[in-house]
Amino acid sequence: MQRTPLHAQPIAVIGMAARFAGAGDVESYWTNLVDGVESVARVDADGPVDGGAHRVHAAAKVADVEWFDADFFRTPPAEALVMDPQQRVLLEVAAEALEDAGYAGQRDAVVGVFVGSGENHYFREFVAPAEERAGRGGDVRITLANEKDFLAPRLAFKLGLTGPSITVQTGCATALSAVAQACSALAAGDCDIALAGGVSLLMPDVDGYDYTEGGILSADGRCRAFDADATGTVPGAGAGIVVLRRDTDARDARDRRRAVIRGWAVNNDGGSRASFTVPNIAGQEAVIRGALARAGVAPDEVGYVEAHGTGTAIGDPVEFEALRRVFATPGRAAESLTLSSVKPNIGHTDAAAGVAGLIKATLAVERATVPGTLHFRRPNPEIPLASSPFVITAETRAWDGEGPRIAGVSSFGLGGSNAHVVVEAAEAEPTAAAARPRQVIALSARTDDELTRMRERLAERLASTTPGEGADLADIAYTLGVGRARFARRWAAVVADGDEALAQLKAGAETGRPTTRWSLAVHGTPAELAALGERLLIEEPLFRSAVAELTDGFAGETALDALAPQQAGALTALGIARILRRLGLTFSRVDAPDWARPATDWLAQGGDANALEAALAACTGDGADAGSVRERVGQVLVGPSFDLTEAVAAAWRAGVAVDWSAYYGDEARGRVPLPTYPFTRTRFWLDRPEPRPEPELVRPETPEAAAAVDVAAFVEQVWREVLGIQHIAPDAHFVNDLGGDSLYAVEVGARLNAGFGIDLPVDLPFIAPTIAATTTAVEEALAMEKNS
Repeated sequence: MQRTPLHAQPIAVIGMAARFAGAGDVESYWTNLVDGVESVARVDADGPVDGGAHRVHAAAKVADVEWFDADFFRTPPAEALVMDPQQRVLLEVAAEALEDAGYAGQRDAVVGVFVGSGENHYFREFVAPAEERAGRGGDVRITLANEKDFLAPRLAFKLGLTGPSITVQTGCATALSAVAQACSALAAGDCDIALAGGVSLLMPDVDGYDYTEGGILSADGRCRAFDADATGTVPGAGAGIVVLRRDTDARDARDRRRAVIRGWAVNNDGGSRASFTVPNIAGQEAVIRGALARAGVAPDEVGYVEAHGTGTAIGDPVEFEALRRVFATPGRAAESLTLSSVKPNIGHTDAAAGVAGLIKATLAVERATVPGTLHFRRPNPEIPLASSPFVITAETRAWDGEGPRIAGVSSFGLGGSNAHVVVEAAEAEPTAAAARPRQVIALSARTDDELTRMRERLAERLASTTPGEGADLADIAYTLGVGRARFARRWAAVVADGDEALAQLKAGAETGRPTTRWSLAVHGTPAELAALGERLLIEEPLFRSAVAELTDGFAGETALDALAPQQAGALTALGIARILRRLGLTFSRVDAPDWARPATDWLAQGGDANALEAALAACTGDGADAGSVRERVGQVLVGPSFDLTEAVAAAWRAGVAVDWSAYYGDEARGRVPLPTYPFTRTRFWLDRPEPRPEPELVRPETPEAAAAVDVAAFVEQVWREVLGIQHIAPDAHFVNDLGGDSLYAVEVGARLNAGFGIDLPVDLPFIAPTIAATTTAVEEALAMEKNS
């Protein structure tokens, strides 16, 4: 096995979309991070619960997970009602990410999808009980709508993605592992573009959790990563997708490169750790070094690390030590490397945690700003911050300094799965000059209401960004044309600058009526059409190409002024007809004055290139004949005032499937982020069933009563119930023989403390790893309690 990974082919991040607690999109998410907003909802109602723990009313939930635009994704209501809401939300986020990248419409690329999800609470708590009450079971439709196996294939089916569709599941490291797999697939040529990320949702009526000492959840509902007062993390929810492309291809296509992933690595801690859920320093160190090696980046070049940062007693010190071993290089200055974690802001989003960190790091390198680590006051005493190059601050700070902005992102899962990604700021590419003086702003939607909301969203964006007088507006028009799906309701406007675009969007002109039959009418004298041709040669790149193609092969003449007026005027009409056909218009009828009839007859007869010269030569009729034209619906009038942009806009409004790639074929245009589709959602949610009473553990109620019970029998009962083992030998080892880990140990300790009413170490099975040893420890504690 090759120990040092090959240098990676850089992978560009060209699009993003997300939903997290308190944020319905990426920009809201970033604003919350920069402003230090805690998006954890809490109720001031903490109190004791059964088991000796206490209830913490805090959770970071994504809003409105009950609502879904089923019609947009061609999903029957019956299917939407029982579908895992994680799959529904990720569908919408994936569609938004493709739109953000500008590849939701026309694309000549193989697109793959690599995603994973968290626990399906909806099926377990809502769907399965409803099916049981109805006497149903084994319905394949329920399986297809809820199993994780079908998450990636469902996105591929609904979004028309033909590349690899891989569901990735590595616990808390799921989303970043999916990103790494997507990068590897792109580097290997398995796809041209990839969607990668994850989702994990909490149910709408969940208001908190039961805290247990020694567990991974916080005692007070706040996550304080790397802080001295940290007691754990907070349940969070979220969904995020990044759109990735090989950087060379992204450059060639002039995509919006938000950042570049230079390197990535995934591994597992293996068996060299105390238990299945305990993290390992060596494994985390190895995955970070692997990603840096693949990136060809030295540790000293990294200026910011987005840590896993859960605020747990074991996790934070282990992660910090792994980071220290990699980045505390000889001679590196103190406070030269910012360490941060997003979990204090939005909680631990489980399978979506890695993409939450990656989106944050991508925006940080793009905007030269590092959001602070919320709630950080003083370092955990187990973390030697002062003797390291790291600095942790609760305040957002500018990313100053020379050299490229490079960040590392870590994500570690229970079970030892580790992922790390190295992200660098992308070099800004200059915007190409606009080839046309005016641009076609084209929109489409399923309904008039959605079309109105699209105009409003785009107007709001233009008002806040103020696009330039040409190049920026051209890229906006290009993105709307090639980067959006097509729907029946249409709107278009021809504008010269941002102010005019804003005015047209706010005016809300009527949408066009669908037209199925089109005709072409040539109108004007030879001199008038020849002058039109000369103007189009200057203003319209497609016309220059059309004339060059038409005249190739006879006399080598491409300049209209080298031809007689009738020939130049006829060639102008033919050039326009050629463009319109290329853009998607077909004509059932062509009308023309007598002087141009030989050229239009040539067009109607199929346009044999060898016969064009003769057809043009035959255009020698009366030059004063301009023809008479009666304008009608579906007619394109080629006359002295012909404007291709107006003709294209009218065709779009009338329902023509305009080939925008051909329209911009002679321009070096790029895609830019724009507002995404305004979904119209409906509530799809089952009622929560009434809970069934759970059997209570028989336990002594007082220390005096505890002294009278069979301690060994009670200890064995707790071990058996927690581990799910019917018979346990008194000398069976908790870890080596029974496979126990820290999570089981904490539950055993909590139950024994509650049962006997004494204060035992919460991880007692690690200290006394057999039933016999635990029994002895309990008896000693009971005797001490009685004597005191």
